[in-house]
Formats: sequence, structure tokens, C-alpha cells
Amino acid sequence: MPEKGRYIVVYDIEDDRERLRVGKLLEGFGRRVQKSVFECPLTRSSRTALEDKLEKLTIVTGFVLIYRLNDQARRSSAGKVPADLAATDNVAFVV
Repeated sequence: MPEKGRYIVVYDIEDDRERLRVGKLLEGFGRRVQKSVFECPLTRSSRTALEDKLEKLTIVTGFVLIYRLNDQARRSSAGKVPADLAATDNVAFVV
């Protein structure tokens, strides 16, 4: 099985329809941790597929950024973390 890398995908899009399309697309690749931030475990082929699908959306009122996390990236938290995020592995990063 191909190894999955850890990615954070963030977006800033003005148009409601574009923003909704990007959010729906990303829900198929990872989990939402904030309104415009997703944690995504991606293989090389799934990252390529994500990038291709994002290009096909032809985003004109904003942008999407994809960050790959290295193996030393660790999550820490403060405050009231939702249960579905707290129960997962401890890897993440701060944008």
C-alpha cells in the first residue's frame, strides 16, 4: 500500500459558490478542522488527483494552498478541542 503523507489544505475564496465547491471537494480527501482548513492524508496519486480536481474548478475569486507536513510535525492543542479531532493522532501544524 502506498505511504500516505500528511497535508494541510487551506483556502481563501470570496465567492460563495466557489467556496462551497472547494469545501465539498476537500471533504472527499480529508477532514475539516476549521471552515477553510482541512487535514488530508494523501498518497502521491491522491494528491495529484486533488490538484487536478482543484484546477478543473477554475477558481477565480481566491486561492487554495496545500502544505505537506514533515515527520517531525506534532499537534498540540489548547482550549475545547472537538472530540473527533482530539481522539485522532497527534500530528498537525499551525497556519
